[in-house]
Formats: sequence, C-alpha cells, structure tokens
Amino acid sequence: MACSRPEMLLYVELYVLLTTLLIAFLTVFGSWRRRSHSLKLRYSIWASYLLSTYLINYTMGLMKTATFRHDLFSVWAVFLIIFLGSADCISAYSLEDCENRKRYNLEVFVMYFWLGWLIGVHTQKFEHMIPLYLLYFLSLRRTGCRAKALELASKSYGLVRNTKLVADFMEDESNREGDEADPTCMRGYKYLVKGEKKAKVKVQAPHYHMQFETTEDPKVITIDMIWQCKGRLLSSTGDPDGRLKDICLSYALYRLLCRRFAKYSFPESSQLKTWNFVRYGLLSKEGDHERAFRVIEMELGFLYDLFYTKYPVLFAKGLPLLRNFEFIIVIFGCWVVVPTLIHYQEGTGDWYLATSSGRNLDALLTGVVLLAILFMEIVQFFVVNFSDWAKVQWLCYYVEKSSLQKNKCMEMIIRVICHRKLLKPWDRKLSQYSLLESFSHNPSVLLYNCCTSPYIDKPRNGLKLSAHVTLPTGVKKAIIHSLKTNGRTLTNGVASLQRNGVNVPSWASQLPTQTHVIMVWHIATSLCELNLSSQVIVTGEQVNHQRESEDFIVATKLSKYCAYLVAFAPRLTPDHPYITEFIFDHVVVEAREKLKGCEKSICQKMFNLCKDGRKKRISEKMLTIGQEGGDQEILVKGAKLGKHLIETIKENGQRWKILAEFWAEMMLFVAPSDDETAHAEHLAMGGEFVTHLWALLSHAGILKRDSAQDV
Repeated sequence: MACSRPEMLLYVELYVLLTTLLIAFLTVFGSWRRRSHSLKLRYSIWASYLLSTYLINYTMGLMKTATFRHDLFSVWAVFLIIFLGSADCISAYSLEDCENRKRYNLEVFVMYFWLGWLIGVHTQKFEHMIPLYLLYFLSLRRTGCRAKALELASKSYGLVRNTKLVADFMEDESNREGDEADPTCMRGYKYLVKGEKKAKVKVQAPHYHMQFETTEDPKVITIDMIWQCKGRLLSSTGDPDGRLKDICLSYALYRLLCRRFAKYSFPESSQLKTWNFVRYGLLSKEGDHERAFRVIEMELGFLYDLFYTKYPVLFAKGLPLLRNFEFIIVIFGCWVVVPTLIHYQEGTGDWYLATSSGRNLDALLTGVVLLAILFMEIVQFFVVNFSDWAKVQWLCYYVEKSSLQKNKCMEMIIRVICHRKLLKPWDRKLSQYSLLESFSHNPSVLLYNCCTSPYIDKPRNGLKLSAHVTLPTGVKKAIIHSLKTNGRTLTNGVASLQRNGVNVPSWASQLPTQTHVIMVWHIATSLCELNLSSQVIVTGEQVNHQRESEDFIVATKLSKYCAYLVAFAPRLTPDHPYITEFIFDHVVVEAREKLKGCEKSICQKMFNLCKDGRKKRISEKMLTIGQEGGDQEILVKGAKLGKHLIETIKENGQRWKILAEFWAEMMLFVAPSDDETAHAEHLAMGGEFVTHLWALLSHAGILKRDSAQDV
C-alpha cells in the first residue's frame, strides 16, 4: 500500500536526521580513532562510514519519488552532501578505500546529479535557488577534497608520484660528497621538509631525476635549515628541549618513510651518517629514549593522516585559508537562517507535520541539522588549525621569512599553536597475549556460527587477548639500551645471552623458525612468572619486590607482546604469515593435550575465580612436562627451557635481567619488515609498538635483518 503524504514526509525527515547524526559522529569521533584500541569505537565509525553513503542515496531516492513538492527537500539534500564531504579527519576507513577511489567518485557523481535535479524541481522561488546552488558548489569542493585525499594515498597512483621528488633528492644527496655530517646540530642532513612546490624543478638526464634548479633556493626548507635558524623561537632559550624543531623533524622523517610505501629505495641506508643520525642525534643524551619515541610517534601520526584523512590535501599549498574562510561562511549562514526557521510555517493541508507543542516538524529538523553542522565545523576548525600539519606550516613560514623572526607577536602566536596538543597520535598501549592463560579459550558459538560466517570471520581457538597495558617507560629504555649496545647488528636474543654468560641448551638457540623462538621463549618466560607467583609465603615480600622490578615488567610485557604478534598480527613477524598461524594453531593443540585439567572452569570464565589456584596447577604441570625427554613439541621445549632457567639461575633478579635483555633484543630483531602495508593497516586500529621500532630502524639504515652490519 502506498504511503500517504504525511507518512512519506516523515520517512524522509527520519532518514535525514539519522544520516546527519551518523556523519556528525563519523566526523567528530574520527579524530579520536587513530589513538584508540576500542573495538566499539572502531565498529561505530565503520558503521557510520559505510551507512552514510547508502542512507543519503536512499533519502534522495525518497525525495525524488515523492508525489508532492516540498521546499525543504532540496535544502536537506544539500546539507547531506555537505556533511558527506566535510569529514576532514576521516577520508578512508581502510587502505582498500584509497585504491577504490574511482568507485567513490562515481557514487559522488550520481549524488550530485540527483542533487541538481532536486534543487531544480523542489525549489519554487528563484531567489532561493541561487544560495542552494552556491552551497551545491561548496559541497562539490569538499567532496572533491576527499576524492583528492584518496588519490594522494593510493599507493598505485598518487603516492608514487608525490614521493618521487623526495626519492630522487635523497639519492642525489647520497651520491654527493659534502662536509662531515654532525647529527647533534643536523649539519649535513638535507632532509626535505617543505617548499618544493614553490621551487622550480627540472628533470635531469641520464637518470631522469627530478632536481631543483638551484640547490640553495630559500623556498625549499630542509631539516638542517630548521636547526640553523637564528630566530628566538627556535633558539636554545625559546625552544630549550627542541620540541618545536622536532615537529619539523617528524614531518621530514615521515616524508622519507613514504618511500617505503611507494617502493623506492633507501640509498642513504648504507651511509654511516644515517646510523649516526639515530645513535648520536636522536639518542645523543642519556634518557633520550623519550625524545626518540616522541618523534617517531608524531611521524606515524602524519603517516596515518596521509592514508586516512584529508589533512594532506588541506595543507598541500600551505595553511588551509580557504577551509577557514568556508568555516566563516557556514557560521554566517547559520546565523542568517535561524530567524527564518523560527518563523517558518510552510505547509498546509494533509501534509502539514507538527509536534505536540505545535512547532513545525520540518523547521525543527532543519534546525537540528544546522546545529550539527555548526558543531561539526567548530570542532574541525580547532582540530585542523591546531594539528601537527598546521604547526609544520607555521614553523616553515617562520624559518623562510626573516621578518617573522623579528616579530614578537607572531612568535607568541606560533608558540601558542605549537605547544597545544588536542589529539595524541597513539594511545601508547601494548597488546598482550599469554598462551598458558588462553590456550583453552573457544570463540563464542552465539557470535560465530554458520549463520554469521558469511559476514564475520571466526577467530581461531586459543585466541583471547589479555588486558592492554600502558607502554612502560622501562620497555622503551631497555630497547634503546639494546640498540646502543648492539649497534646495527640485530640478533634474536643470542647476543644478550652471550653477554650475560648464560648457558642454554643448544636446541634453544637453533630452532627452525623465528615463530619457534618466540613461542618457546614466551612459554619459558611465562613459566618463570608462574613460578614466581607460586613461591612460598615466607619469601612473599621479596617475590612482590621482584614482580615490581623494571626487569620483570620489561621481560613479561615484551614476551606477551611478541606472543600477541604471533597470534593476532602474524604479518608483522619475521616468518611467512600463514606459517606463523599454522605453527601457533598446533601449539594451542599441544597445550590442550599436555595441560588437560588446567582449563578454566565455567565459574572461572564467568566470575574469574581461583586464578591463583589455576596458575599453580599450570606451573606444576609445566615443570613436570619440563622433566620429560625426547619431545620436539614447542610446548615441551618451552617447559624445558623455563625449568632450566629456574634451576640454573637461582637469583630471581638476575634471571629477570637476562630475560629483559633477551626480549629487548628480540623486539628489535622482529621490527624490520618489507610488509609496509600491514603497518599502515594497523595504524587504523590504534597502532602497534613494533611499527614505531620499524620506523626508527628504517631511519637508522636498518631495513633488513640479514643486511644489518656492524658499526
């Protein structure tokens, strides 16, 4: 049965309101997405991102098929398109969206076709049609920015084109003999920051490299120019801890890292000055581990923005002045429209809709949409103008223009902008997984069954995350200490064992794959932890002290993080991803066979009771398994190794020191990877600590394990 006019109008209004709220949610909370591991937030944003386009198309279809005219149809349609294109902080949900940019362009083309038709059909007065068409072209620009952002992030199109100049510049710089580089003052480090789009570029045979016509062009800002700037803002008194200069350094490093995604070479990786940049530049002082990870964290924030937001497009030609001008227009437009809505009483007869208090429902809905637009624009105005991209632009203007260096007022404005941090690029969390705690876990049958299998993948048995932990400072210190100690030579923990004079069974250092090494040592570390927990009450104070020690925290957290990578992120580990999954699945089977009777009971699963009793049973069972001989299974090897460490290293503190150094070395060994796509995908899910190490080692010239060289 066909809908009556009031019913049809009500349906349209409900869909307009729902779509508006979805896109507003997408826009505002998309800013927080990159720093959150929250599955609920990610799924909510995914639903908003996916449903918005379909709901807009459906709503416009309802308007088109309506048997009556309504002046506000065209207004609502314009608002919906403006909403769709105004989400600056999220242009794509996944990397596949960037590669499927042509599909998005086609969808937008269809929307704009129907939008133009709706404005022409449902706008009765010509004077109302003009502002609507102006908004039409405003929304066209905004959706065009999103299309441009998808194009820039496409690894098969925009990324390779926009990165070639940086790749050619770095290759030419690597081949050019110059003065001795000094990483403490960045002399000799010609890392591009900004300005190349204003400079004149030529193509030079025979290599057909893109080159600047004049290498001393003042418009081109390199990182050594930032450090040599004489302005008070960037001096030792104006910027004592170097945080402002480090913002530009992060941006320059981000541009260098883009070469890995575009599959360009890293010619400077073989140069000693590249290693010196990290060892004697970023890590020149004691305690510089915080600075190094702060720089890398901001760098990965820029990388996230490249793939998933519109910021690279907004700041492509400098500060987003046009975007800010649009913000002013929106504010002024809302102020002008509000009085009209207050006195709006259009609509008579059988299609007049009103609330119980007599207010016109059409005007009320339009007011809600206007408030949502206003709220969205205000939030985005501050997020965009206080973003790291804006800070880089201001600092580059400051270095380029000597007049700004003499203007105290401008220095104060730049300092205020650069010292405000609205969003963190990463929530600094370490995911954790413990095989001995989670081996008996089975996915929920209610959620994962034959009915849901076409839509969601069923997790493998034994996959249950432990609670995330905040990244401990001790972990960063231990990894940087290991990097300084071993230099560019990466080992999977063998060097730390030799340095500490630890004798382990020969098979423990000659395992077939790195997955074997990680899982065997993870099981051994977990057994040491369980043994510490089950020690007699007489030494309780000493045990508690050891559990709070920095070495204990480093060893256990990195052990569980590496096990998490094997279980949940095999593409970020050294071995083939499917081989890693296959081995892990069989280790779970082994654990279920060997540890029968140690599974969680129903009460434990529901109320988390008797945890200490279960841990004690597992510890005793594992120590018994460790006495067995002849087995080649990973679980048995882990039990034997754990028992060996407990028996041969009697002092708990020494044992945890050895394990902490082992896992710090292992973490660095795992980090190098050629699967840069996997790292980019995990940036959209909150980010991974191993990605920070991967970026850090890339800038130190360590791209592969087998090519790591001694200093």
